[in-house]
Amino acid sequence: MDSKWFYNWEGKSVLVVEDDPINFNYLDALLKPTMAKVYHAEKGEDAIELYRKISFFNVVLMDIRLPGITGLETTRQLIAMNKNIVVIAQTAYAEEWYRQAAFEAGCCDFIAKPIRANEMFELIKKYLNA
Repeated sequence: MDSKWFYNWEGKSVLVVEDDPINFNYLDALLKPTMAKVYHAEKGEDAIELYRKISFFNVVLMDIRLPGITGLETTRQLIAMNKNIVVIAQTAYAEEWYRQAAFEAGCCDFIAKPIRANEMFELIKKYLNA
């Protein structure tokens, strides 16, 4: 494996909030070699409940369009529980309006789908200080 693709995030945790199983499986496959613990929530409500149980994730990859409460509302609720939580919006809707709405909701950053592996790794690395 090319060293630029290897990140050792053992002991770190990533919550992927994604309702599409294909998209989750793709992200999970990308993150698996990093040794980070990957958690999955299909809906915003599930992400909030999981956060209440776990109480900490190093990074949250948040889909904006979710069934039930939106990713933006989920982000607001997670930030209400922990103002320092790192939430990166991930969405196929990359128009400026979505980007601005994500930042207004409290997301730290934004990545457009389809997600390119190197871009995602560099973005997460920025917040893990790795």
